[in-house]
Amino acid sequence: MKLASSWIEDVSITTASEPLYDEVEELDEADETKDGCGGVGWQLHVLKKPRSSNKMLHELAREVRGVEKRRGKRLTVIQYKTICGKWEDASRPFLRKGHDYFVDFLAKLNCVTIPKGQTLGAAFQRAKRRQPPAKVLPVPNQGLRLLASLCGELQEMTGGQPFMLHQSSIAKLFHTQQQTISNWIKALRTVEVLKLAEAAIPNARAARYYFIE
Repeated sequence: MKLASSWIEDVSITTASEPLYDEVEELDEADETKDGCGGVGWQLHVLKKPRSSNKMLHELAREVRGVEKRRGKRLTVIQYKTICGKWEDASRPFLRKGHDYFVDFLAKLNCVTIPKGQTLGAAFQRAKRRQPPAKVLPVPNQGLRLLASLCGELQEMTGGQPFMLHQSSIAKLFHTQQQTISNWIKALRTVEVLKLAEAAIPNARAARYYFIE
């Protein structure tokens, strides 16, 4: 099996010591917080068409988590409310009257597995340089070993939260079949490298896992 040298998007190879987020100009904290949004660029996610709030709120949540990752601390609930309020005001023509988008936004924040600025492709490049877990070393399959290393990278990206394994995306990354990825995931659960955190919801959400050292 031939492993992909890059993700389906253009990803530059980084060193393990580099940060997991996109390079951005550091702003003075007073400038970041003067509008009450903590430096979050909510304007990029304002609705421009109807029936797009679900997707754009998710991207806004990823944007917030990316800023929090960069700053090394969470924003406050007041800042969340300010961000969502500004987003709602700008998106008003395409929002449903009476709907609680702030609660939706808080729920989206809980669902973010990969903050803005962090990509599966970049994690894959780092995984290639990572020593596979000792538990998979007796297994000769190089693809499975690399997937185990990738899971380790994803766990680091999400901290103590479970991470999502979207099998079709992983299959494209490895240039293999989705069934192969499914079998590898089951094998990693058998050797106790992966632990199921949340089962998949058909046609809605991929399963989430914890990586076990």
